[in-house]
Amino acid sequence: MSENNFSRQPAPAAIKARMAELGAWFEIDLDDIAFNLRSIRERVGPGVEIMPVVKNDAYGHGLLPVVAALAGEGINWFMVARTAEALTIRSAGIACGVMNMDALYTDGQYQRIVEQDICQVVYTLAAAEKLNAAADTVGRKAGVFIKIDTGLRRVGVPYGEAVGFIEKIAALPHLEIRGIFSTFMLHPEQDAEVLARFRAIMDGLAQKGIDPGLCSLAASHGIFHRPDAWLDMVRPAMSLFGVYLDDEDRAAGLPLRQALCFKARIEHLKWIEAGDTVTYFGRFTAPQRMRVGTLHVGFYDAVPRELSNQGRILVDGVIRPSIGSVSLNHYLFDATGLNVEDGDVVEVYSRDGENDVAGVSETAGWMTYSLLNHLNPFVPRIYYRGNAPVAILERDIAG
Repeated sequence: MSENNFSRQPAPAAIKARMAELGAWFEIDLDDIAFNLRSIRERVGPGVEIMPVVKNDAYGHGLLPVVAALAGEGINWFMVARTAEALTIRSAGIACGVMNMDALYTDGQYQRIVEQDICQVVYTLAAAEKLNAAADTVGRKAGVFIKIDTGLRRVGVPYGEAVGFIEKIAALPHLEIRGIFSTFMLHPEQDAEVLARFRAIMDGLAQKGIDPGLCSLAASHGIFHRPDAWLDMVRPAMSLFGVYLDDEDRAAGLPLRQALCFKARIEHLKWIEAGDTVTYFGRFTAPQRMRVGTLHVGFYDAVPRELSNQGRILVDGVIRPSIGSVSLNHYLFDATGLNVEDGDVVEVYSRDGENDVAGVSETAGWMTYSLLNHLNPFVPRIYYRGNAPVAILERDIAG
């Protein structure tokens, strides 16, 4: 079913014709995502299941095209943060398991989760009992993943109560435990305790003869640095999209390719004279006569305001500095000496080089995580395989 999502897309020529009308777009290389998945598989080995975390629109890459592509690569499970994301995957007809971390508030929500065969995260007895009742009404068993709080103290059943809690869940007749999971704190000393607590829970369940299903602790950081925590399942997120969080991750020996590129067309070119100021607050003063290019993108599209007079843009194969402040919808650069015209395409973020996602983030003082999670959902996404566009995602801003 996953490839059907691409067979229903316009032909490459039609996608290119639409791109000619766009002022800005994100390009996502599905071959790069597949490469990253292979790298992770090779690292963790064939005995470890991979559950991609595709919350927040697959970290800005577009939920359904990414899920469809990964399902086509043999992925069986996906984790989402919102019920709407889970229902969207189900409505697309993609055959896969979906773990929903969102809280549920109404009987109708519980029933819909069961009807759509979505695996719900539970960590309170009240929620588990409501899901059990909904499953009884629907006439089928409901799958659950149990979230354990091993020290992060956000949500989850406290680790000291986890074995007894899971024993109660296992006794509910209409629930089926598909797995248990927790989250590292990204603190080396405390993470050793987190792993010890989680393993103690696994041992306690084994002593009681309770099958916990898939046991999962490692997300991207754990894949990089904690092979002792790979267990039955790992949950990559940023790493699947080829983005390292820091230099420590880059040194971990896991080759990745950044899948995303942010492209924009030059909206306008003009000459300014020495002494002319540019943008709000006169943030830049021309030291000489200059040619200035304007792009119709800004901090609405995840061009950080901190890039004022600091940004780097790839123009005609050359890195050029941004000038002036970053406004809501405009971003300017020095085009002096370049052979470019209105409508030419530049790279706001490149896949590699000093203006890749890591470079832009570092210059702005942002986390790479923050940059990707601020990508404007209304900027079109174009998906490539074999250097050809195979899908386009455009959202209706009018709803």
